Amino acid sequence: MSNAIQQLPDNKDWGLEFNYSVWTANTVVTLCNVPWNSDYRDVVRFDNQAALDAFIDNSPSPKVIIDKMSYAKVGMPIRINIPFNAAYKYNYVRAHNPMSPIAGDEARSFYYFIQDVVYVNPTTTQLFVQLDVWQTFGYGISFGNCYVEQGHIGIANESQFSNYGKDYLTVPEGMDIGNEYAIEKMLSYSVASARQFSLGMPDYSIMVTSSTSLDADPGTVDNPNLVSATGSSMENLPNGADIYLFNSLGHLREFLVAFANKPWVTQGIMSIQAVPRMARYGVSLTTKTIEGIPVDEVNEGTLHNIKSSHGNWREAVAENFNPRYAHLKKFFTFPYMVLELTSYTGTPLMLKPECWQDDNATVVEVPHFAPPNARLSFYPYRYNTTSRSPAYEDDDGVVHDGGEFLNMTTGISNFPTFSVVNNGYMQFMASNANSIAYQHSSASWSQQKALAGNSNTYDQSTSSMNTSADLTNIGIDSAKSNTNLANQMSGARAIQNGINAVGRIGDSPTGIVGAATSMANTGITYAMDVHQANESMAISTGQMANSTNRSNQHNTFVRDTNKNLSDWSANGDYQNQIAGIQARTQDAQLTQPTTSGQVGGDAFLLANYRWGYDIRVKLPQSGVITRIGEYWLRYGYAINMFTKMPESFMVMEKFTYWKIKESYITGAACPEQFKQAIRGIFEKGVTVWKTPSDIGNIDIGDNAPLPGVGINIG
Repeated sequence: MSNAIQQLPDNKDWGLEFNYSVWTANTVVTLCNVPWNSDYRDVVRFDNQAALDAFIDNSPSPKVIIDKMSYAKVGMPIRINIPFNAAYKYNYVRAHNPMSPIAGDEARSFYYFIQDVVYVNPTTTQLFVQLDVWQTFGYGISFGNCYVEQGHIGIANESQFSNYGKDYLTVPEGMDIGNEYAIEKMLSYSVASARQFSLGMPDYSIMVTSSTSLDADPGTVDNPNLVSATGSSMENLPNGADIYLFNSLGHLREFLVAFANKPWVTQGIMSIQAVPRMARYGVSLTTKTIEGIPVDEVNEGTLHNIKSSHGNWREAVAENFNPRYAHLKKFFTFPYMVLELTSYTGTPLMLKPECWQDDNATVVEVPHFAPPNARLSFYPYRYNTTSRSPAYEDDDGVVHDGGEFLNMTTGISNFPTFSVVNNGYMQFMASNANSIAYQHSSASWSQQKALAGNSNTYDQSTSSMNTSADLTNIGIDSAKSNTNLANQMSGARAIQNGINAVGRIGDSPTGIVGAATSMANTGITYAMDVHQANESMAISTGQMANSTNRSNQHNTFVRDTNKNLSDWSANGDYQNQIAGIQARTQDAQLTQPTTSGQVGGDAFLLANYRWGYDIRVKLPQSGVITRIGEYWLRYGYAINMFTKMPESFMVMEKFTYWKIKESYITGAACPEQFKQAIRGIFEKGVTVWKTPSDIGNIDIGDNAPLPGVGINIG
């Protein structure tokens, strides 16, 4: 307080009647300029009113002593003896009467905003003033619990990032975050890639599922051997097919070359599929050989889950964050930051950072490769968990995080599949080896049977011809015998007739002559009969012989031509059947090759990038971050919680913003209307400044949180 004020006359008469609306005699009126306004958007919280008076006293301002009482009621002007031009320079008035108050009271100052200055005469100026309720009564007021909507206490709260910000920093702000996020940082993890080789081997396996046993003796194309699969038990799941793993592309090629001429075996291949290496998931494998080619078989058991951590990603992001906003931890909560866990299969997970209760962005791999629907899933470890939902791991490799678990997964479910080409010709020959041999045997039998029938018919015709000739000869011989017999009988009769004639000769001389004549006639007759009979027999036998010969010539022609025709036909039928078999075989050589397995799945990622996942930390565009960050620097966060304001109303070094929805004033040395006015100041929103000169002059980013600040509920 200046000496001029201290030297004013002592007068106690005003006593209880001194108030803000009446300036009694000897009141000292000090005019000055202050950086705060009557709209109370900004107020200054001095350490006490003495510090406020010191600020006014140290400013270049005139002082006027009012020598008589003057009223300063609200809305009513006052007059001071100071020229208009001098008074027009100021916006603030302090009125102080240093007269000692009654016992138990104290002298106090009243502070007013100058709303208007009006010229009265050269030595008198009229002021329209409004009481500054905050500076007049704010130092004697105390607040209880208040429901804070917005303010810097959210930034200064030392516990703001407890539970990764979920407790205090997730109150919606209703701010525009732009239409697209930008990728701030990316954490990557690879499971397999066709571009990455270790010791000449890809870091993935080829799983072959077959309904035929690939490791059984396949036989040959002329004597093929086909053995059905005996089944498998992968991941403790039954499967009727056999499952083989090739851990080298070279081994798979060797297998395909070795079985290129055994399509009756490879036709049983149901699928050829690329899968991640199973050994990395803790499963036991048994190595065996097929045609000297090493392959693995999966033993009974389960594939184990794998956890992969990526360090404290929040710290890594903060290192590259705009340092102006580095202390604004709300940027590490949704929707101002979002984490995208993607395997690039069109099913990314959009994660809220505050819900991932893990420092290191731990991701769990869940493998399932047993046919027919192999897939690999990823889920964020400890997402949406609390301390009341602990994680556990069982002996079978199941990692249950106590959170969303398999409800929150992305992954790869469309592994690429490939096919094997089967030689259609050899497959036909192997499939028809026995039937072709049967057809050859059947054709040969048909030929031999036809030729044997031809020979039998030939022999029968020959026998018939011989029989006919023999019968003719028998007839001829019989005719000859009959002729000879007739001749003999004719001769006997002739002799007998001669004997009879000789006997009669003795009876008379003429009888001898007659007898001789008769005998001569008889001999002539006999000779003529014999000759006739012989000629007749010769004609008959000759005719029979000629007839038989001619018939035999015809039968011989028919026999020979029939046999020739039958033999030609039999040979032709045989050749035709053989030609048919050969034609089928030749046609089979043009049979289109068949394929086993499938062609499909998604090989794009494996070939061009990798199997795995990326965690992409996304933030709003830089311009949006600036707009949001500047707003928070100026007005703090949305709070929407009950707490107690500190006595100084300051939680930041230079200025603190408060917006109270519901306030409770527990102590106030002022009339009710001013208590309500102070409540209204905080409920409409006000910035409390520590130093008047900072108002509107400092960088709002130059305002560090004070230590020891918390939101005290209750």
